[in-house]
Amino acid sequence: MKLVRKDLVRNGPGSVKLIPEEPEDLWQAYNLISVGDNVMAVTVRKILRETASGGRDAQRVKLKLEIIIEDIHYDKEGSVLRLRGKNMLENDHVKIGQFHTLEIELQRPFVLRKDVWDSMSLDILHHSCDPSASADLAVVLIQEGLAHIFLIGKRYINFYKFVF
Repeated sequence: MKLVRKDLVRNGPGSVKLIPEEPEDLWQAYNLISVGDNVMAVTVRKILRETASGGRDAQRVKLKLEIIIEDIHYDKEGSVLRLRGKNMLENDHVKIGQFHTLEIELQRPFVLRKDVWDSMSLDILHHSCDPSASADLAVVLIQEGLAHIFLIGKRYINFYKFVF
């Protein structure tokens, strides 16, 4: 998972902006997000409008919503995390307090706000955002003046090159 921004205090309030890059990242986000947390993300909502003839027309509108989480569901097969809760930011299409389900997908950024970042949440955040923390194997190839370091995980290989 890519950590874009971090503004938090241990055992205090704060927020992080994250981008899930692999299906495993959605599972980590599922474990990180709790009921009562706030999540802000871009979403699509179906808006019903009345036409001039008296009928109704459905239109999909892209919105940025922040919800307070009431239910969390992880869909492994679809690689999506569904967060259901009440809207906290009023706009033209969604009033404060209306329910909405955010779908967090791969490569879609979201902001997570917590009132208290406990040690378990910080460990999950560190483990999911730091490739070296979750690497299964580290390989170092050294020759004169040059070192190649590979961090190998279940789904990735990170390469680092050092000249000394």
